Amino acid sequence: MYFGTYQIIHAILSIFGVGINIFLLFLALTKSPKIMRPCSALITNKSLTDIMSSVANFFVMQRILTDGSSVTIIPTGPCTMIGPTACYAGHMFMGSFLEHNLIWLIACYLFRYYILYVCDPSIKSIIFAAFLVYTPSFVHMAMWIKLFDAEQMEIKMNETELFANELEFPEMQLTGRIVYWSSIVVYVQLVFTALLVVIAYTWIRNVLINFLISMGVSLSKDVKIINRQLVKILTFQVCIPIWIFLGVFFFLAMYTQSTRPDTLQYAITISFMLAPVVSPFAYIFFVPHYWNFCIGKKYVAPANSSICGTSATCGSVEKKSVA
Repeated sequence: MYFGTYQIIHAILSIFGVGINIFLLFLALTKSPKIMRPCSALITNKSLTDIMSSVANFFVMQRILTDGSSVTIIPTGPCTMIGPTACYAGHMFMGSFLEHNLIWLIACYLFRYYILYVCDPSIKSIIFAAFLVYTPSFVHMAMWIKLFDAEQMEIKMNETELFANELEFPEMQLTGRIVYWSSIVVYVQLVFTALLVVIAYTWIRNVLINFLISMGVSLSKDVKIINRQLVKILTFQVCIPIWIFLGVFFFLAMYTQSTRPDTLQYAITISFMLAPVVSPFAYIFFVPHYWNFCIGKKYVAPANSSICGTSATCGSVEKKSVA
């Protein structure tokens, strides 16, 4: 893959990722009925995280090389005009945004359980949870960036110790002990978090289905529709950890020298970037009022103001059903 084509792909993915997530943000803030206010707050945070992932990707536009003993990051984006520390920071924060995206998915599943069986959480509590969830990841990335010593980075022109025949012209390269271990740690965290997302998805999907079955008669038509659509959204969202798994698999294949880095050095970041690009379509396609707005069809807002059930709290509905 030629360098120019790679940059074009990065730019397209980044711009499209920002654009589609801004559009989803618009839908969540302006086209969500009262019944979906808690869900719209969850969607808003996720959209903002995806926007930041796309911006970080455009800022760095990185290729990743490894032979198992070292990791080399080759940034080609605007960060190269600032310096290696800026490029490394962009690389690390892109990883933190991807991880936060996965962690927030798990938080969304927990919130949906809370909405079903307790009550609708306040917008303030959701915002507080978002900051609380992201804080550990932010601190972790900041620590790695602080350890990164720009003066020790090997910036070589016209040649490199790794895959010299792959480089066509002078480029900035980030390598060394900090780059190696931070990359390994971030990829391990991404895999572990993606596995938790899959487990949480299986759990919450069963919760939603069982809720519809056990509470069927007690629920209003609007609540049934919303919860059925949530099941479809959850199923679509499984593709997000799949892209993360794929990117880490490409890195592992290069790390173990199972294949040449010709294509894989480009594929890792591109695979990661497909997660924030594809994610918004889960809501655009399967939330009725969002989709109807896209196709120009009028949508009648549900009469209910709560997604959990027909009474003040789902807990009370469930008790009445059991009784």
